[in-house]
Amino acid sequence: MINHKRIMSVAGHRGDSYNYFENTMTAFEAAYKAGADMIETDVRLSTDLELVLIHDERVDRTTNARGKVSEKSFSELRELNAGNEISPERIPTLEELLIFACDKDLTLNIEIKEYFTAENEKRAALCIEKVLELIEKYGMGERILINSFDAAVLEYVYKKYGKKYMLHGFYPYWEMGNVKINPDEYLYCACIFQIKNKENFDYLISRGIEPWVGASITQKDALEACIKNGAKLVTTNNPSDAISKINQIKI
Repeated sequence: MINHKRIMSVAGHRGDSYNYFENTMTAFEAAYKAGADMIETDVRLSTDLELVLIHDERVDRTTNARGKVSEKSFSELRELNAGNEISPERIPTLEELLIFACDKDLTLNIEIKEYFTAENEKRAALCIEKVLELIEKYGMGERILINSFDAAVLEYVYKKYGKKYMLHGFYPYWEMGNVKINPDEYLYCACIFQIKNKENFDYLISRGIEPWVGASITQKDALEACIKNGAKLVTTNNPSDAISKINQIKI
């Protein structure tokens, strides 16, 4: 269970991705230094099954190369520049982030990007198991959320491990794919897409699920409205800015 230390906790979306290159160790470290309670990141598998932290299916947008992550080896991915010529960055591994976070007052939100699509089922299951194995290796089981837009990922964890791990989904539930089990059964929290509808917050709260909001919520009045509706956390690209605004809000 997450111990919320302020009226709304703050998660760095891919680290401090506003001021630094997303999903890099520099961005993760900056988010922590800014006071973020949590770091959100994305995990994929290289072709030789290493857990790497990158959002997109392809490396084109965030590196100096082209091609699918799944078609590149770990050594090939490590040679890419995830920054620029002035500030070069490497694509980090999940293990590097866990090493950084394990001795700090910090929670990690790990979005599994390997989905249970046709011909990818074994790869998705392997990714989940490798993630959980590393989480246990570093004693982070109680400070980790597993997150996915593919409900099959969350259902896999739930069916095999029960509620051992906190699971993060999205609401309304049709925002997720492959929903076969009612997410009310297993979710710890859900990010709400339609924030102007208070009924969405009320529904989750009535089922014991924490309402969270996403990176599009940046203005103080919007943050305040979400807090009043019961939101417990905002995922943000700019943690220091969000923290400053939240600290000004009096409920």
